[in-house]
Amino acid sequence: MDRSPSIRNLGASQLTRRGFGWSAAGCILSASSVHAAARVRADQLLPLDEVDPARRSEVIEVIESPTIHKQGKPESFPCHHQLYLALLNEPSLTLSLWKDLSAAPVRLQHVGPNQYEGDDGQGTTARWEFVYRSPRLHALYCNLTHIRPTTQAKLEGRVILIVRTEYYGPQAAEDTGPIVRHDVEAFVKVDSKGWRALARTARPILEKVLEQQVQEAGWFVSLMGRLVAQHPVWAVDVVSRDADIPPEYREYFPKVVEAAKNPDYSPRRPSMRNQTVQNTNYEKSR
Repeated sequence: MDRSPSIRNLGASQLTRRGFGWSAAGCILSASSVHAAARVRADQLLPLDEVDPARRSEVIEVIESPTIHKQGKPESFPCHHQLYLALLNEPSLTLSLWKDLSAAPVRLQHVGPNQYEGDDGQGTTARWEFVYRSPRLHALYCNLTHIRPTTQAKLEGRVILIVRTEYYGPQAAEDTGPIVRHDVEAFVKVDSKGWRALARTARPILEKVLEQQVQEAGWFVSLMGRLVAQHPVWAVDVVSRDADIPPEYREYFPKVVEAAKNPDYSPRRPSMRNQTVQNTNYEKSR
């Protein structure tokens, strides 16, 4: 059932890209291309009466008149359902685990109820919030800005990420636990003037980048879920020491990990070395 890349086959650069890709900040790099798509009605995707009225009109605008629209492929992978929701619902928790494995200069702050702000250290800043959350449907609204280091050209845009999720028990003899199936859909609206000139020169590359970002957004959560289940001692320790994670999540997380850990879990921590995720002695790494 696992359709996502093997942990050992993920390079350090790929993991770095996925980390901020989950926040959708990478999408601004690729939003400058025009891509025709069938018109989508916002009320077909979300219960609009439950979306914050302060954001409702913008959510409708981005979904119904995007500059570019991408639908990721569905992905199925083994993951305890409560662990999946913990990683998806609290980005600061997921990012804390990832940053323990990578030296990438990503910054993330919890700035208000359901609201986050961050940058990737490479010219992209983002402010995003959950405008709708349920176990089977998540919607994130993002304001993004990217300044290209070489030219100082500035791109600004808005993104809606839709994550649809289904939950199953073991589906095959080799499955050892619950299965999660999800897909990610992105709607990007570029607000910057002059973006069409950039689209003419870089359209093929930028379209490919967005396609990868949407797919890798889902891969990032499934990857972190598998790492936590296989390395629970490491995961609990990292989260317990990170004061930026809301206290309720630091208290809740060990209980989720205890229920989700693999029977053959490792007491060691994963680490990035020689472009692969490898095991090192957990006690020695602390």
